[in-house]
Amino acid sequence: AWMGSCYCVDSSVVGCLLCHAGCSTDKLASSLAFHPPSPPSYALTTAPDGSRRAVFDPSNGEYFRLARDWGAALAQCEVDEVRTRRGNTVCVLRLRRPAADDAYVGRATLIVSHGNALDAALFVPFASHVAHQLDANVSVYDYSGYGRSSGVARVEDCKADIEAVVRHHVERLGCDPARIVLYGQSIGSGPTCHYAALAGLGSRGRRSERSDPRKRLNVTPTAAYDVGGVVLVSPIMSGLSVISPPEGANARCTPACVYKSCDVFKNFDAVASFRCPALVIHGRLDDQVPCSHGIGLHRLLVDA
Repeated sequence: AWMGSCYCVDSSVVGCLLCHAGCSTDKLASSLAFHPPSPPSYALTTAPDGSRRAVFDPSNGEYFRLARDWGAALAQCEVDEVRTRRGNTVCVLRLRRPAADDAYVGRATLIVSHGNALDAALFVPFASHVAHQLDANVSVYDYSGYGRSSGVARVEDCKADIEAVVRHHVERLGCDPARIVLYGQSIGSGPTCHYAALAGLGSRGRRSERSDPRKRLNVTPTAAYDVGGVVLVSPIMSGLSVISPPEGANARCTPACVYKSCDVFKNFDAVASFRCPALVIHGRLDDQVPCSHGIGLHRLLVDA
């Protein structure tokens, strides 16, 4: 019975992997959490008018099926290449409804942070369906190192990626931040929670300063905008929580407990700083990220 509740072996394995990664949690997280499709599902082309377009990549083994079923949806996407504060260029595929210059005025815009084994083009079929059903704009971006984005997939790069993408939508496309909804799926819940927490901390700091100019909260300065809402689909509690058995949540020897100080994507901490409405969706039969993650985050959101 005692051995049945011991997770020391799991933690020892993580410790060995951490040593192999040079004690870099960022490198360990990159090797465990990020699995970009190789080759990418799409390529970028330049139209006669100079605009960039996405097409399914002929070098991809699934090209003919993808091009046949979803080539038209991908062709409707507008492509932006956005520079991040860490020097990478992030590819954004945008579906506007309707396709007009003022599409971003007064209409909701979903900014999607996809799962770890997808790239932006593979999410476009579902994005197209959501855009039609909700009459909303949907933008899907690729993390650094995914799809046609430059760089390597890293935790800190993911955070910089979503910051740049939201800023691009507000400052270049004219989106009202209050009409932006951040949609994070699986590993995408990490950057999504990061941004919503940044916005929440910034909002709290601004309110505090307005009420008392002499008072200053000890928060990191940020250019995060107050977004209108967050949707978390099959979210993770944290990076190490995914590889820690859910039945061992109260045990002290799980990887999530032993290495808590160097965990990544600590969504269980981030949600306490949200200052916008949040929706959590999690399938009860999810065998990749247990439903306990979604239930736990929802409970923390309610408590906060």
